[in-house]
Amino acid sequence: MSKIKNDGFDKFVYLGSTVDSTGYSNTDILRRIGLASSVMGQLDQVWRQNRLSVATKLRIYTTCVLAVGFHGAETWTLLNEDSHRLQAFHMTCQRRILGVRWNDFITNRAVADSTNLPSILSTIAARHHSFFGHIRHLSANTPAHKALKLAVDSKSGDIPQHDWNRPAGRPRTTWMSQIVRDTGLTAADA
Repeated sequence: MSKIKNDGFDKFVYLGSTVDSTGYSNTDILRRIGLASSVMGQLDQVWRQNRLSVATKLRIYTTCVLAVGFHGAETWTLLNEDSHRLQAFHMTCQRRILGVRWNDFITNRAVADSTNLPSILSTIAARHHSFFGHIRHLSANTPAHKALKLAVDSKSGDIPQHDWNRPAGRPRTTWMSQIVRDTGLTAADA
């Protein structure tokens, strides 16, 4: 476990994910995009292979690149800039696999239609749901289940202590609010 001090906030890598004291996921997302980009570069000879079908290249991409790039994505809380950055990386990789250059004037929609890969945001949302279901089905005395119950209770208006006040400023996007936004459910339904 390595610890980094940056801008007054503590960041450290634990079990392959960057944990940031701010609670946001953008440092882990940037790190993961960098690692996946490195894997993409190492497989450059594969992408140039004419003997391999596009389907085979896409399976290699999802197996090798996306597995490295989105390790731990089920715990990410995405801001709009994170979503745009992830989708741009995903489209850049697909263009590279298909051999489409920036000056070929082919739209992202045409590239996505030819690869038939799901949007990276829908993949991350599916991971969120899977992780949520896993935590929800744990026994009630498990710390993760207790934390989820506390988050649901506070979201529905039950504050943990009567003298508790929300800190000043815009409320942060929490993992629980990410789940609610992805599913369209209310906190009480969760």
